[in-house]
Amino acid sequence: MKRFDDDHADSPDQDLIERALPLLPEIGKLLYAAVSRHPEAAGLSLAQIKATGYLAQHGRRSVGEIAHGLGVSLPSASEIVDRLVERGLAERGPNPADRRQVLVWLTPEAQRFKEEMRALRSAQVRAALGRLEPAEWPVFVRSLEALVEALRPDPVAPTAPVGTEPTAPPLPG
Repeated sequence: MKRFDDDHADSPDQDLIERALPLLPEIGKLLYAAVSRHPEAAGLSLAQIKATGYLAQHGRRSVGEIAHGLGVSLPSASEIVDRLVERGLAERGPNPADRRQVLVWLTPEAQRFKEEMRALRSAQVRAALGRLEPAEWPVFVRSLEALVEALRPDPVAPTAPVGTEPTAPPLPG
């Protein structure tokens, strides 16, 4: 796959990059705002909403697994879980395979919230697709996949030195 050098500020791709840069934080804010307007999300922190989503996707998990999945410290994950349990969105109990380990899972109330959030996200994607021509739909989804791939740390790649950025492939056109 071809790569381009981020140091070429005068490259033809730079205009597209400049257009995309302000969209990234805007997407994050709008996604969070849509979820935070749901009555069940009232009073939940972003971390608690993310933990609910993580448990919805991965099922019963230990606090350590939740910490790893969210990219937070074990004490932070424990605090997040405590708040979810207090709100009645999560429960804790012993792991049947190893009673020394405590697992966390979503309550039926949180499962309903998860289903409503899935419906909300589905409606958001449908609205975005509705602004595109049908032939563009696969490109839209592939673009989202590429963004996720680019943002996800590669567990086998060496960490780049501080102050350096990875190169990205050229944009089509």
